[in-house]
Amino acid sequence: MNTSGDKIQLHNLRVDCLVGVDAWERPKHQPLVISVAVACDIAGSVKAVGDNLSSKHTVSYSEVLHTVRNFVAKNSYRTLEALAIAIAHEIFVKCGVRQIKQQAGLTVKIEKPKALLFADFVGIEITRTRQELEELDQLLESKKQVPDTRVVRPSLLEPYDHTVGNDSIFIRQLALSAIIGINPWERLHKQRLFFDITIHLHLISSFIIVDRIPDVFNFRTMVKKVSDYVDATTFKTLEALVESVASILLNDCAAPKVWIRISKPSAVAFADTASVEITRERDGGDESARKRVKTGGGGGEEDVVEHIAYLGLGSNLGNRAKNIAFGLDSLCKNNTTTKLLDTSFLYETKPMYVTEQPNFLNAACKISTTLSPRDLLKRLKEIEAEAGRDFTVIRNGPRPLDMDILFYDTLELKSDILEIPHKLMHEREFVLRPLCDIAPTLPHPTRFHTCAKLLSLLIHTEGYDPEAHKMHQITPFPTRADTAIWTWSTHTRIMGILTVTPDSFSDGGLFTGVDAAVTQARLMIQNGADVIDVGGQSTRPGADIVSQEVEIGRVVPVIKALRENCAEEVLISVDTFRAEVARLAVLAGADFINDVSGGEYDENMVAVMADLKVPVCIMHMRGNPKTMQSLTKYDNNDVVTEVRNVLTKHVDRLIANGVYRWNIIIDPGIGFAKTGEQNFTLLRKLDQMTAAGTALERFPVLVGPSRKGFLKAGAANKEDPKERVWATAAACSASVMGGAAIIRVHDVKEMKDVIATSDVLYRPK
Repeated sequence: MNTSGDKIQLHNLRVDCLVGVDAWERPKHQPLVISVAVACDIAGSVKAVGDNLSSKHTVSYSEVLHTVRNFVAKNSYRTLEALAIAIAHEIFVKCGVRQIKQQAGLTVKIEKPKALLFADFVGIEITRTRQELEELDQLLESKKQVPDTRVVRPSLLEPYDHTVGNDSIFIRQLALSAIIGINPWERLHKQRLFFDITIHLHLISSFIIVDRIPDVFNFRTMVKKVSDYVDATTFKTLEALVESVASILLNDCAAPKVWIRISKPSAVAFADTASVEITRERDGGDESARKRVKTGGGGGEEDVVEHIAYLGLGSNLGNRAKNIAFGLDSLCKNNTTTKLLDTSFLYETKPMYVTEQPNFLNAACKISTTLSPRDLLKRLKEIEAEAGRDFTVIRNGPRPLDMDILFYDTLELKSDILEIPHKLMHEREFVLRPLCDIAPTLPHPTRFHTCAKLLSLLIHTEGYDPEAHKMHQITPFPTRADTAIWTWSTHTRIMGILTVTPDSFSDGGLFTGVDAAVTQARLMIQNGADVIDVGGQSTRPGADIVSQEVEIGRVVPVIKALRENCAEEVLISVDTFRAEVARLAVLAGADFINDVSGGEYDENMVAVMADLKVPVCIMHMRGNPKTMQSLTKYDNNDVVTEVRNVLTKHVDRLIANGVYRWNIIIDPGIGFAKTGEQNFTLLRKLDQMTAAGTALERFPVLVGPSRKGFLKAGAANKEDPKERVWATAAACSASVMGGAAIIRVHDVKEMKDVIATSDVLYRPK
């Protein structure tokens, strides 16, 4: 007789348990529903003693109930993972499981109602064999013999090993809304969908010793990722949606195996719901932590573990932006051990702790490294010393460069020289805010909140003075002195257009000589321009592309002359989509690059941008000036979404290739591959481009509506671009209202007052 399926079961025991922590890091009581299944040879027990069973022959479900209830009443855990393992061990030790010598072991399932706002419950289910329970018991017994010390914690800090096992975590009836369906009326409004998700994996039993909020398979992190994705989708079928969600969990969340069911109650009239469900498994092994890395020497390769670390960056002496760039270059450029993956925006902040010192520039970065935490710290200290830091002065005093390890994978480490995560980051807005630019959903290993939550808790702490800790997002100009920074919250900047071409749509041929160009630049500076944009290639619709040599001959002499004659009064940008023109222009004195192609026209442009480390403006367009006005068809005529998505891809490409996030400015491309109505739509909805929660949030926006043809719609169809000045004024005001940081115009004198007044009206104080 096959008795392998015999079990003693306890279903849905409701308990009050101290599990998890609240916003103040205190354990909190929560309702849990616990089920247990213990493998037993029921047939063998009955055959041996008939109806006279005792704990010597089988497991008493009454004893299991009392054991579980007493255990959860007396113990508290941070995670469901550790609690489930602990309950399994307690039943193994106290309820006779060890004595009956059944190899199949036991299963513990824990459901946590009300854990998520829009789901019925989340939970975990683990199954342990007798051998695994014996090994766990030995581990816990050995731990009792070793006193706790303030030394390095165990290296195991994630509960799962990324393999498919007998364990699972699950989310039930997660309610989300999305555009879904093939019928026209289904494309008008979002419909309610219900997601049931199970992730199959292997929970490492020794995690009970660590008991920290998991990073990779954190319920809230996964749900936020899925929710954000679903909210933005417009699929026609559940089948396509469920495959996409599975892909996110397998690839972005590193789940080894997932089961997903999506239900659509509104799909059918005479049934409760219609649904699709799938099971998908990730291909191949876990490549997320181990990669082939060249090790030098013989030129071969070997398997080396690459770690993800986050660093805090700061400087308040010398040229602060250059110091930070020096630190990143020294750590990552042409380095086989450490790669720069991402950077935050850059902020100017008041000093903390020791307040009688200059303001800081602060940022954060994400790196991959094969260095150990101690070796990484050693390298950072070497770089700080190379930058001129004096380690003999007061610790929190002025310094040209400060580089701190904030996170290293999910490691918790305390030693005499290093503590990870950084012990004071939770009280420092100048650390958390930049970190939230690149890792808002990253959980803190010991404080049980994401970085975004920690920032929110900090700024809402009673007694926290936001003015005393006010941070200003800035963009530096490393071609100038340290004081040449733009603080984006103060006012809208004006970019004066200086075209040195014979064929531009508005003022072509007027300023082709160096003297004429300098004279016009001086006039724009006198009228209030913050930057002069020099262009030697016309981008009007239908314009021919001139040779690189011609473009260089037009812009470089003018930029040299401007730098010699007007350097102290204004910044200079070069309007080009060619890498070599950009490089020579910056060497001649330009301060940043304005590329209408978004870095797409010239394959070398992004590398030049990264190497020069100057601010760059990337614009949305299609085709080239010759073809762009034939490319104005957008899906669902949704030009805003298209422009935002394309600019997001441009930004991602730049950052992936080493361009600092704080150096990137975006431009929706008014007049480039858009109809008149599409241009007006972009202006009306400009604030949606960088709305909270979008990938482009916080990026400065440049808008260039000046004198363009679409303005004829409100300017009595004036054909002469010079007669569209007041129509331009209306577009400039709309741009400020939509959050523009820079406006590119021909008529600086007239637009100065328009933009300044619009700032008073619309710019938040």
